[in-house]
Amino acid sequence: MPEKQVIIQNALEAIITVNQAGVITSWNTAAENIFGWTEKEALDRKFSEVITNGSGPILPGITDNVGSLQVEKKINHKDGRKVAVELLVTDVSTEKSPLLAVFARDISKRWEREKRLNRSLNDQQIVNALLNVSLMAGSMEDQLELILELILSIKTIKLLPSGAILLVEDNPETLVLKVQRGFSAQQIATCSQVPFGTCHCGRAARSGEIQFVECIDSSHDFTFDKMKPHGHYCVPIRYEGRVLGVIALYIEEGHRQDGQELETLSAIANVLAGILARKKMDTQLVELVDSLKLTIRDLDNQKKFNESVIGSLDRGLMILDKEGRIEKTNPAGELLIRSFYNDDPLGRTLAEVIGKTAAEQIRKGEGQNRFERAEISLKTRTSGSGKKIFEYTTVPREDASGQEQGTIITLKDVTDLKKIQAEMEKMNRFSTIAEIASAVAHEVRNPLAGIRTMSQAIDEQLPAGDDKKEYIQRVIKQVDRLNILLTDFFTYARPPEPKQVKISLKKIMDDIKPLVSSRISKCRIALQESYQPKLPDIMVDPNQIQQVFLNLMLNAIDAIKQGGTISVKAESYNGGKHPFDTDLFPWLLEHKNFVSVHFSDDGCGIPDEISDKVFEPFFTNKHDGSGLGLSIVYRILKENNAGIYIDRNRKKGATFILFFSV
Repeated sequence: MPEKQVIIQNALEAIITVNQAGVITSWNTAAENIFGWTEKEALDRKFSEVITNGSGPILPGITDNVGSLQVEKKINHKDGRKVAVELLVTDVSTEKSPLLAVFARDISKRWEREKRLNRSLNDQQIVNALLNVSLMAGSMEDQLELILELILSIKTIKLLPSGAILLVEDNPETLVLKVQRGFSAQQIATCSQVPFGTCHCGRAARSGEIQFVECIDSSHDFTFDKMKPHGHYCVPIRYEGRVLGVIALYIEEGHRQDGQELETLSAIANVLAGILARKKMDTQLVELVDSLKLTIRDLDNQKKFNESVIGSLDRGLMILDKEGRIEKTNPAGELLIRSFYNDDPLGRTLAEVIGKTAAEQIRKGEGQNRFERAEISLKTRTSGSGKKIFEYTTVPREDASGQEQGTIITLKDVTDLKKIQAEMEKMNRFSTIAEIASAVAHEVRNPLAGIRTMSQAIDEQLPAGDDKKEYIQRVIKQVDRLNILLTDFFTYARPPEPKQVKISLKKIMDDIKPLVSSRISKCRIALQESYQPKLPDIMVDPNQIQQVFLNLMLNAIDAIKQGGTISVKAESYNGGKHPFDTDLFPWLLEHKNFVSVHFSDDGCGIPDEISDKVFEPFFTNKHDGSGLGLSIVYRILKENNAGIYIDRNRKKGATFILFFSV
């Protein structure tokens, strides 16, 4: 037994035994070194009283049936300092003597190494994040905003949520405030320009060294109203011996300077210096692009190629060799190519990627009219309409001696722009026609009223059975027909301002059904209606939308003639999620929540060659039509913030798709 005691006393790890009552029965030298309590002080005391972290027992219920338990904790040393230890509790009881053995090892150095490693990892993550920001598109101010947010989020330094980045610009002895967080209007105005040597930021710029203050003292040259207690880290941003700016950070009053904090801030400043230097070089490079061919003749072919790419970064780019094979593309070019070619385009001919006909059209202009823009329509995989319009240019790719080495092709998707232009042209044309129609209708209505009045008078004076009576009645009938046409003119030219209210779409349909029920019955037409449950109300002028539905209903009846079906289907969509192709229905680009109405018939349909003209005024394929019905429908819906389109995918009959905002 004495031999065992010697081994225990000289063990490198603390070995403590605890009886069933939780009382310490043995305590070796290593335990005394780790915890600070001598064997005499520890023996016969409760384990929970000696081994504690100040807020409670480290191992509550230690005498319970624990089997084996291993934990890592920070405990209180006898002198009050914290010690990180690893505790292993195991049951060493005998039949006669219940006993627990606690093995303890000081792991403070390991914890400190891990702490430093974690700090280093966090610092590296911040540096990586800063580098990622520098690669993002956007202005320098936008990037500095993100960089400041990242710096203020550093977990290894207890920073206040206030700070700023100041840069040297035109005046080499003045800092200019570029971005800030948590500054008052007074601070922004005062710190907008800081001379070198003034206040902490100016002194950091002048000395090129980090300035640290733990409180507001006399060295604060700038003070502000209601300024809260704080300290500062002002970190100079240096590049190749020059000061580019200063990072101003706020810390709590009384904060103690830390060497690792200084290392972290210096590393961040070095990264930011590299970003600023590269950004400045990029700006200078862009300024040189316009005069590249005139001023730089001694660069090699690769340099000229790179500059040519930079000059086309705002458009999709394809670089072709002499054989017409694609050598390189920029990201915008890759994105456009994917819309009509799924595989890797590099090494493929232009004809393989966009088709032989399109390739011939594009390459036809090579060597002539350089930089002149043209347009081409290409089939795509991503567009529901199957085609998109691209604006393109072809520029010869030359080496330093002026010899052609291939072609640079730029592409830009202008599909949406063309649609907007077409819509504006249509509205301008409709507006002009409306003004003419209004003027003509006004000038014609008064003479017609006179003709009708005189014709009625003549009709009343003619005796019954007079042959002239039939002629004069025909005149009256045609005058009435012209008056109806003039009413349509006025409705199209000057539609009344809509009085919009929230109303059920089904109620509008119910109100017009009695007006057409007799014709539907007479023509043996079935009317099918389908409304989504809990369909939201639409914001429209009920009377005007009744006119729209009535016009569409009458057109459908005329198209069917005898025996057929008219169907009305209404559904709602929210949050921009819907099955419709916005290329075909551009109204949806500006509306996220809406009700769609499919108004269909199985009549004669609308030929594709005239489908683009049906909403134009005075266009009709009826022998007795005015050509204003669908024009009035289009204009009324436009005034009610709604849209109407023809479904081009319907094989039989015609379907009009209406969209109403909710």
